Amino acid sequence: MDGKPIRYPWQLIYRVYRYVKPQLDDTFAAWYRRAGNIPDRELRKQALASMETKKFHCQGGTVYATQAIPFVDTLVPLIVAYQTISDYLDNLCDRSTSLDPQDFRQLHLSMQDALTPDAPLRDYYRYRTEKDDGGYLNDLVKACQQQVKKLPSYSIVQSRVLELSLLYSDLQVYKHIAREQREAELLSWWEKYRADHPHIYWQEFSAVTGSTIGIFALLVLATKEHVDLAEIDALNSAYFPWICGLHILLDYLIDLEEDRQGGDLNFVSYYRSDEEALARLRYFIEQAKQSAEKLPDAAFHRMIIDGLVAFYLVDRKVNPSQPQIYAIAKQLLRQANGLTSLFFYVNSLFVRR
Repeated sequence: MDGKPIRYPWQLIYRVYRYVKPQLDDTFAAWYRRAGNIPDRELRKQALASMETKKFHCQGGTVYATQAIPFVDTLVPLIVAYQTISDYLDNLCDRSTSLDPQDFRQLHLSMQDALTPDAPLRDYYRYRTEKDDGGYLNDLVKACQQQVKKLPSYSIVQSRVLELSLLYSDLQVYKHIAREQREAELLSWWEKYRADHPHIYWQEFSAVTGSTIGIFALLVLATKEHVDLAEIDALNSAYFPWICGLHILLDYLIDLEEDRQGGDLNFVSYYRSDEEALARLRYFIEQAKQSAEKLPDAAFHRMIIDGLVAFYLVDRKVNPSQPQIYAIAKQLLRQANGLTSLFFYVNSLFVRR
């Protein structure tokens, strides 16, 4: 199998359809069947809903496996299982029966246990009324643990992977508690990290922590036999905050009107104007591209950036009937690499529509 660096968009798309997609579809379908057999009605409902509406998260995450085709049988099941945990817990916190931060934190311990080989399983539903998932969440955790053991340099990247996972879990706790408490908790949390990130705003930091792709990039790095700290630092600096931030800010951009109508928290809505939102998103694209140039596989990470822009802005919610989103989206697409962006835009139309 081809393990050479990816230089061109057609190489990336070829590897996705030749090696990644078959594994993704089989793995995803197996977990979907498991979700359908969850005994508790509410847990089953949220598990199935998360998979039915968010499969594109797994599709996007498993693109990283194209960098390490000899490890595709490890990376794809790992990324699918971890992302499935993430999406399932997001539904349990956002759309289910609890507003208890203790419950949310207990549930999200599963995400750190999944990234810790041989960590003992816990009662993740300890503070929740609904408990009987038939072993679904435990099995997702164990599936991740089994796969990370196969990565040659996982022990070298593990501490950083866990840091990102803990920040993700913190965000999920703070953004899903009672509405009147969310902003204050997020601002208080930001104060702990503000000095380390002087170039971004509090809502942008929250967005950065909501992305799992920095974890997936580090998992791919762990497929190498030898990894040094300089490589980890460079990759982490590119993804946190710039590429991860771009990822989630685009996600919030396309949901802007939907969240406004539903009264849901949206980090893009905190910009003072459409002009500021556009300027900040452009800034994230610029910083993401500059930082990607410093990475060994710069071409791949540039394609990830252009792919993110294309993938989100092809969404059905980006249309003239929502002029605020549509105007910003058109400007951002112009900033992406012309030919590469067009290539991914067409492919994204196929995938998302």
